[in-house]
Amino acid sequence: MSKRVKRKFPAILMAMAFVFGPIFIWACSVPVFRYALELWPPDDYEVVLFYNGSLNAEQKQLLEKIKPLQTENSSVPNIRIHEVDLKADPDPRWLKWWEKHKPADTSNPWLAIFYPASTLKIKPLWAGTFSEESVKKAFHSPARQTVAKRLKAGDSAVWVLLECGNKEKDQAARKLLDQRLKHLAETLEMPDLKPQDVQAGYLSIRPEDLKLGFSVITVAVDDPAEAVFREILLNSEDDLKDFDEPIAFPVFGRGRALPALVGKGINNDMIDEASTFLSGPCSCQVKRQNPGFDLMTSVNWDQLLQEQINELDDKAQMKVTTETEPSQTPENPAPGKTPANPTPTSDAGGDLPQANQPPTEDSSATRSLLAWIPLAGIPVLLVGGLILLLARSRDS
Repeated sequence: MSKRVKRKFPAILMAMAFVFGPIFIWACSVPVFRYALELWPPDDYEVVLFYNGSLNAEQKQLLEKIKPLQTENSSVPNIRIHEVDLKADPDPRWLKWWEKHKPADTSNPWLAIFYPASTLKIKPLWAGTFSEESVKKAFHSPARQTVAKRLKAGDSAVWVLLECGNKEKDQAARKLLDQRLKHLAETLEMPDLKPQDVQAGYLSIRPEDLKLGFSVITVAVDDPAEAVFREILLNSEDDLKDFDEPIAFPVFGRGRALPALVGKGINNDMIDEASTFLSGPCSCQVKRQNPGFDLMTSVNWDQLLQEQINELDDKAQMKVTTETEPSQTPENPAPGKTPANPTPTSDAGGDLPQANQPPTEDSSATRSLLAWIPLAGIPVLLVGGLILLLARSRDS
């Protein structure tokens, strides 16, 4: 078994800094995690359905459920479906794969899921019988829904910890992540937002609503509901399945995961590296030139973002309403009760300034200024009078 525990994440960042260094001069000031949520739609996974001749009514109905819909309220997975009728004239690229990997029983439709074309991976992450149960497990899982809910609630990133089954190792990794991420949420600083970036639409919420925060969820090694989700994560790199260690992925934006931290690679330095990148300015705004890969989720991210904006607007409006409500103190309090804001009295018995009067120094300055106004008009009157006298002299 491989002994590698350090991952490639820092090296990737260094390479980015070298290659895209000139672009950094015009870096967007919006943090990476927020820019990704605003403007990086997830890539589509390639889903291939193999069948012989035709689908029955139930299978056709199931297929319609997962097809991407051109509606604003659709919450179907980010997939592109390829129907391959083996008795027709199938696409040669899919037929070639089928001939190599087809199951023993080919009487039932078969589903194969591949990573997005942008990853250049040709090996499927999962394949199995096309059924209601398999579709549910492939495209939906509690962990993926939890990630989406937390990102909507304002988390900068949700760290997904894949347990290895070793209780001691799993608990140690979880404890370290919890402690370090709590520290980073309190100490990391986000970049100062540039007004032009906000005006350009890179940030759809008020700058004061932009917060930094992290959380962790765990996925058990033997959880059947998360089997496909684990496959998506573990097949993202060629050797991850070789490790008998807990593995952590920071997930941000619209379900984008950074490269994994494995075993002893889950340490303060590596966690800091990833978190600093996510909270820093989005130096390279092109998604494919940034590290990471998109998860397959059944989330309408545009709708999620709009709901987040609406909720923040409601909170802000409620705060303004609360702060501007008039005082509820009665004008004539009951006998024996002191008003909330009693009128002050002078211990020396002297008169105090009225509430609507400015302080003495300001009053004196104002009076002095007002006193000069009429004096300033005297030269004008004198000049005007002299002109009238001259005019009359000419007439006479």
